[in-house]
Amino acid sequence: MYRPSPAHRAALEAAAPGAELCVAASQEDAARHIADADAVLGNRYFVQSLPRARRLRWMQSNSMGMDLVLSAGELLDGVAVTSVRGVYDDEVAEHALALALALLRGLHHLRDDQRQGRWARRPLARLSECRALVLGWGGVGVEIARRLAALGARVEGVRRSHRGAPAPDGTGFTVCGPHDWRGRLPETDLLVLALPLTPGTRRLVGEAELGALPPRAHLVNVGRGGTLDQDALLRALAAGRLAGAALDVLEEEPPPPAFAGWNEPRLILTPHVARSMETPPHRWEPLFEENLRRFAAGEPLANVVCREAGY
Repeated sequence: MYRPSPAHRAALEAAAPGAELCVAASQEDAARHIADADAVLGNRYFVQSLPRARRLRWMQSNSMGMDLVLSAGELLDGVAVTSVRGVYDDEVAEHALALALALLRGLHHLRDDQRQGRWARRPLARLSECRALVLGWGGVGVEIARRLAALGARVEGVRRSHRGAPAPDGTGFTVCGPHDWRGRLPETDLLVLALPLTPGTRRLVGEAELGALPPRAHLVNVGRGGTLDQDALLRALAAGRLAGAALDVLEEEPPPPAFAGWNEPRLILTPHVARSMETPPHRWEPLFEENLRRFAAGEPLANVVCREAGY
């Protein structure tokens, strides 16, 4: 579902000797080729062409978030789906850290001061004095926590299933489960969302959760826009019930001109660039090549997605 570079194509062909490698240059191409495909590499045109598949056994996504692919529902029965989990953890974590620092150091206010030709100084927060709560304890959440902790923040993670505290996975962070984290909100200075979008996480952070945060708190979302009640956030910011927020993801992207967030001075928006645009070679190419080798050899695939969990 993408046009591979000559080097990448050669590596794919070496991974599965004798396989026929077809490139879908259009949605029409995708619908034609998928009919007899055993495997699909890449997202583009996939959901649209999937109803034509007759023998598909594996789909390799080039996304971290799997909500769009999994929206195909029963059409995926019998199809193993794999993601690029882990490939972009460091990059997304760096962006989350940048947004957190921008909020705490008031760069969004300085931007407005500069536009108005105003030299204004105000008290600013320090990351080293923050209690941070990271919602979503996958690879991205753990890397965010490591970066925050390296700068002195006290960090706690939240995972879907409670595994005890400190985390037994070797991270060394305290991790709470799905029924404990809301009790931490009144003492949270920085709430970071690094969640996949699933039925269980849709609007997980809403009016009640935002209302439980102290007015000094800041919020960062680098997961999925649908995990946060956007309207409730904008109301909290407008009323001064939160100090600020930074969103790299929104429910509607790009947001319409009438979106109230454009003019909210306490809000920083970035255009879904925590995982930035790439030019070949893409960082996921080695994973595609290795997984194709495994598929051709009948070996277990890496990064298999659990449809029930949604990631």
